[in-house]
Amino acid sequence: MSKEPFKPIIPRPITEIDVARYGLDRPGCTFRKPGEKDPIFIANPDEGFMRIAGDLKRYAAKKESTQLPGNARSTYVGLASWVDLVSLPDKAGGSDTMHWPAKLVLHDAQERVAFMSEGEVTCRR
Repeated sequence: MSKEPFKPIIPRPITEIDVARYGLDRPGCTFRKPGEKDPIFIANPDEGFMRIAGDLKRYAAKKESTQLPGNARSTYVGLASWVDLVSLPDKAGGSDTMHWPAKLVLHDAQERVAFMSEGEVTCRR
């Protein structure tokens, strides 16, 4: 009875203006939904970023999680949610160590899946 009602969380794309304004163009990884130009999650060795309801939310890298190319991590923890980047099998055979199909899973504070999307991770060093 103490759980708050479930509310889905819908991330919005992080634009080039956001990247320039907040200095997010650093080595790390980005997650994009299929066919989208702008990412919905940007990850670097220490922190990750996602735009939710107009606000750019900051997540701390979970250092115990898997290290990705570009020194990003597979899990990032925020104040009220956390993000997992999960590698998917490449059916097309075109991925490499810096670009691969993935699933982004956003969990709410009650450990429920609030958002999930398949897409692509692109990393750079």
